[in-house]
Amino acid sequence: MERSIPYEQRRNANLPFGYWCTADPDGYPHLVDETGTRWASLRDYIWCGRLGMHRGSDWQFEQQTELLLAVLAAIDRRTIYIEEKVTDLFCGSWNVAHHYGSWLAGHELSGGLAGSLTPEGHAILVALASTRSAGSAPIPVGLPTIAPWRGLDRGETRDECERIFKVNEAFAARLPGRFLREQIGDGPGIKLVGEPEGANIPLARVLWTMEFADDHARDRLFAWLIHRLDRWEAWTTIARRDGAQALTEHFLHLRFADEPIERA
Repeated sequence: MERSIPYEQRRNANLPFGYWCTADPDGYPHLVDETGTRWASLRDYIWCGRLGMHRGSDWQFEQQTELLLAVLAAIDRRTIYIEEKVTDLFCGSWNVAHHYGSWLAGHELSGGLAGSLTPEGHAILVALASTRSAGSAPIPVGLPTIAPWRGLDRGETRDECERIFKVNEAFAARLPGRFLREQIGDGPGIKLVGEPEGANIPLARVLWTMEFADDHARDRLFAWLIHRLDRWEAWTTIARRDGAQALTEHFLHLRFADEPIERA
């Protein structure tokens, strides 16, 4: 009966999922829900208690809860077409993506991959983002994004774009890899800079670069990247593991996903 009542009428949707649990410092597992059931962590409560999933090994549990976090963040942060989500999050597998979207909709966490998060889905997103391991990058929940534009903006939106760029750039300073707007040679460009490396004098490593004809062209790609800030950690891994060309090819796959075929 309780599930028939909307989450936002049963809970405070402005707080992370599980805020009603209590901690027992004298026992382990130490997280106690309303029924008195004990859980090893908030993520265990979400994955096994709320979603009824098997925990599996520590590696499997971490992998699956991180995938859930990535999908919820992708749905929450931006509105993009479905093919890009399938390509970037599910390695191009439409069957897996469709099943995952149906699973989310069945649990009333979102309207599938193409819909929006429900209040409960957003509460779970905040809870998962708040419980990442110490070595993981933060997730940009609630950061502003930029309304897409086409062609020259003639300065009409530049001030607002710069304001949002700076908010996101300040957040990205805490990431293990971040895209920066910098001069490359004599022209504007974007660099992907990884974490500092080296034992004696750690130096940041440039993992990927791209040059542009003018500031507007550069900022148009940077705005595209800002909309996908939650994916920077994964893209940094691609560049570090497979090289700059692999990341460029991945961007091409994403950028032309859902693009219609032009007919004469």
